[in-house]
Amino acid sequence: MKKIHFWKEHIEEKLQGFLGELKGPKSLIEAIKYYPLQKGKRIRPLFTVAVADSLGGDIEDAITVGSAIELIHNYSLVHDDLPCMDNDDIRRGLPTCHIKFGEAHALLAGDAILTYTFEILSNKKNFKTLTEGEILEIIKVVAKKSGANGMVGGQVLDIESYTDIYEISIKKTGALFEACFICGGIVSKKQGILKDLEKIGKNVGLLFQMVDDYLDKDGFYSLKGEALRDDIKRLRNELIEETEKIFGKRNEILFLINLIYKRING
Repeated sequence: MKKIHFWKEHIEEKLQGFLGELKGPKSLIEAIKYYPLQKGKRIRPLFTVAVADSLGGDIEDAITVGSAIELIHNYSLVHDDLPCMDNDDIRRGLPTCHIKFGEAHALLAGDAILTYTFEILSNKKNFKTLTEGEILEIIKVVAKKSGANGMVGGQVLDIESYTDIYEISIKKTGALFEACFICGGIVSKKQGILKDLEKIGKNVGLLFQMVDDYLDKDGFYSLKGEALRDDIKRLRNELIEETEKIFGKRNEILFLINLIYKRING
């Protein structure tokens, strides 16, 4: 869709701009930029922008917030790949950050990406329409959904082999999608539906994880086998119904949901 393509181009430009402003040791800056500037789906910022667009929010502000969330996602990937976590050598067909730059630089690069995200979000000059209160609310949401009871907490449950895969997925994957939907609502000044947006975001994250597990033949697939396809289809249909109630039958959110779903068919 034209809007999706346009938004993605501007998300790429925003990430380039933010990361181009970074100052510090050259080796660290190179490690910081390594993951965020690789080609990616940008599905999280695209959802943020799609929500804001559907609700009448400012697109530039949504792109800024979505790009910040994308940085959070990429910091988590740098740390997830470390030897103390998943110990992966390859990501996106390239050497992982710690393989290319060393374990210490990768660890510090992840730290720097995380802290730089909040530097971006706390700078009012980066926004056109948001008040200080709305910016503070967005910072709180992103911090909460990224932290101990969100993405990081889900990662801990995962490495501890916690048995409830739904809770792991809702925290590890769903929480950041919740942040995308909530922040899109805040950008649009739609405080009254943030809970509804959070629920849709959670289920989008769950759908994303189920599809990933189906393709990788682990996680949910280990429990359900090929029956997982039916669960994925059922969840996708529920999401479409929930989404249409709030956003109507024609919006880019539906397109993005179907983009995730279609991955199970190659």
